Amino acid sequence: MSPPRQPITTSAWVAALVRHGVAAFAANGASGQDALLDALGRETALIWRAAAPPDVPPPTDWPALLVALEAVWPPSEGPLGALIGDLGMTPAEVFVLGLAGAVEESHLLGLVLDRLQAPTGGARPGVHLALALVTELFGVAALDVHRLLALPLVREGVLVMDGDAPLPSRRLRLHPALWSALNGHPMIWPGCTPGPDPDAPTLRETLPSALLAQVPKLADLLLRGDSAGLTLRGPPGSGRGRFAAVLAAAAGHTALEVPVALWEQEPALPLACRYGGWLPVLRPRLGPGESWQPPRPGVIAPGPCVVLLGPDGAIGSGADRLGAETGLLEVALPVLDPAERRALWTRHLGDEALATRAANALLGGPVIVGLATQARLLAKRAAVAVADRHVAEARGLLGAEGLRLLAQPVAGRVDAAALVLPPLVRADLDAAIARARQRETVLDGLGPTLAATPNPGLRLLLVGESGTGKTLAASYVAGELGAPLYRVDLAAVMNKYIGESEKNLGALLDQAVAHDVVLLFDEADSVFGRRTERKETGERYANMLTNFLLTRIEAHPGIVVLTTNSRERIDPAFTRRLDQIIEVPLPGFEERLRLWRSHLGKRGPGEALCRSLAGYCDLAGGQVRNAVLTASAQAAGGPIGLAELLAGLRSEYRKMGRALPPQVERMQAGLTVVPAPGAAPDDRSAGAAPVGAVEQVRP
Repeated sequence: MSPPRQPITTSAWVAALVRHGVAAFAANGASGQDALLDALGRETALIWRAAAPPDVPPPTDWPALLVALEAVWPPSEGPLGALIGDLGMTPAEVFVLGLAGAVEESHLLGLVLDRLQAPTGGARPGVHLALALVTELFGVAALDVHRLLALPLVREGVLVMDGDAPLPSRRLRLHPALWSALNGHPMIWPGCTPGPDPDAPTLRETLPSALLAQVPKLADLLLRGDSAGLTLRGPPGSGRGRFAAVLAAAAGHTALEVPVALWEQEPALPLACRYGGWLPVLRPRLGPGESWQPPRPGVIAPGPCVVLLGPDGAIGSGADRLGAETGLLEVALPVLDPAERRALWTRHLGDEALATRAANALLGGPVIVGLATQARLLAKRAAVAVADRHVAEARGLLGAEGLRLLAQPVAGRVDAAALVLPPLVRADLDAAIARARQRETVLDGLGPTLAATPNPGLRLLLVGESGTGKTLAASYVAGELGAPLYRVDLAAVMNKYIGESEKNLGALLDQAVAHDVVLLFDEADSVFGRRTERKETGERYANMLTNFLLTRIEAHPGIVVLTTNSRERIDPAFTRRLDQIIEVPLPGFEERLRLWRSHLGKRGPGEALCRSLAGYCDLAGGQVRNAVLTASAQAAGGPIGLAELLAGLRSEYRKMGRALPPQVERMQAGLTVVPAPGAAPDDRSAGAAPVGAVEQVRP
């Protein structure tokens, strides 16, 4: 026979049960009319009238309430009814639970309990008082201290016995947020934040359509309990939190961002999520080789959860109370395809041609929206139409705080006119840029072997002596791609504690992927150097670190530029992992001439002297720069002449431990040897016959 219709909510039944019971217990020891108990009775009647139909009168006394409650037991409506059914709770057990919870919402009830617990007092019920109430109201054998300890809610730490006094002297406490969730009230657990609004206009457009197509199936798996939850892998800014919000809504829940430490330390929180309709979203910070073990499920299995991870780390499997393995289904967030990125840029920039160029960057939807907003603001501030430079500037600003912890931005854009390199080196750089622009399509139509190991990343090694322009070349590559350039701060990445260096590098690469920046490893041989055969602990760890670096850089989907002074210092195993190795030689005569022209600009002393300096001073670009800066300071803002240039050259040659070439020294006497066009002296030793014409140059 089906149970009678339940006319009021489970919460109202429990509220009446607790207040009637406490009032009946207190009235037995009271003499005459008691204003406090009368006020508690009025509060009980108000709760009942708010929840019950008008034709259902409130119980008038405790025996009448027990009779009415027996007719509908166990109540099943709402979260509180679900908990009662899951645990098979008796009315006495529900009374203890409700007593600890109701005092968190009723000041009157707290005053009555304080009076009943005199002389020690206290609004929260003591174990001795709870047992006394249950014994009198439900019978001697209803509950004792041992059965109280065995209650699932107590054993799992949800109903807490505060203090270290003997058990009867301890206080019963229930987390107010859990009680709020059990009564169906909208609540936010302290320390947690709601996820993004799944109905926000721009939320779904930032997620890949291929991922959104999986929402119904994934939500069904969570609702059926086929999976304990879901692990979403992706870099920051890929939309993991947004997808969790969409998934939660499809499953009839609300996403709740929960700190991992709080999830581990607060046993009541998983239950509040389960019964309150929240889908907890957790973000454990895991490095390479690290794992996170979710808290072991208790008697009440927690509801599903979503764990957001990057490429590193793993989630351990748990076991339910029957020993069955429970795990999390893993989903890797794909990137927006080019058409989706282009449509998103166009929608938020309003310029299809500009959007097409910006869409070459492999950025997540939320990042694109943020960049487009910032670019529009930059253009509006300058009162011009939004352009490529505004997008590039926005990319340099967005996400910089995360990258700056382990890398430093390289300021300034290097265009083709500022980069002086031999034609062959320039052609190699342009080929690398073209490859980077086709990262997503370079595998199209190729064979299955290449398709089996897809990686859109580009690893470029620049080899050359100091000052030859390797960093400028990296800036040129980044500038042509419209991407920020960050020089990796090796001092910040490398850590004396084992495992921290790998974690730092993993965090850096995650941020680089999120914002599709170009990473520059200067003097890469210091971290990608040859491994040794020595067996000391330090050497073994160094080799392990090198192995990790090689693997992560090879799998990195972004653009990495490495520089070194000597190719032989780079581990041979890494050489095969490089997409391109470009030798940047010392400049020849033509390159040196262009360097002097480019550095001196309008303040230079003339073509003849530039040709002489290019012919007799075998300096790299960085050394020419230093000499010109010294000369500029000597000239104090005026034209730069021979005297100022000689001062700069002497300073630079002293740093190298060399003397000025004799031909350059003779310039001070007024005689300059000008090499023939396109040629440089083969012998620059003292007394060598000059090649080319001779002309007078006034300092």
